[in-house]
Amino acid sequence: MHGQARKRYTQTTQEQKKYAVQEVLKNGRGRKAVAEELNVSVNSITTWIRKFKEAGENGLSSYSQEEIMRLKEIEKKYNEQQELELLKKLPIYIHLKKLPYPQKLKKL
Repeated sequence: MHGQARKRYTQTTQEQKKYAVQEVLKNGRGRKAVAEELNVSVNSITTWIRKFKEAGENGLSSYSQEEIMRLKEIEKKYNEQQELELLKKLPIYIHLKKLPYPQKLKKL
């Protein structure tokens, strides 16, 4: 490979991987043609097909199932915390709304 620039490949999304697998398995296109279209290696296409056959669409994700579940749990806890923070502020807000305007300024 002296004198040749190494070919750079792009990061692919789960949708692109799904498209590639579908093109090869369902539409009968060659792996090389799909790889060139998406600017990825033929080995990547082969790996995606293997993962798709083993685990379906979830196999095409960059994250493991455990990681996805962990992230969803973190998101759930975060949303619950945000809701709790809003509920803590609600009584103060309602109380301040009932006060006449000049008293509100004194309280703040």
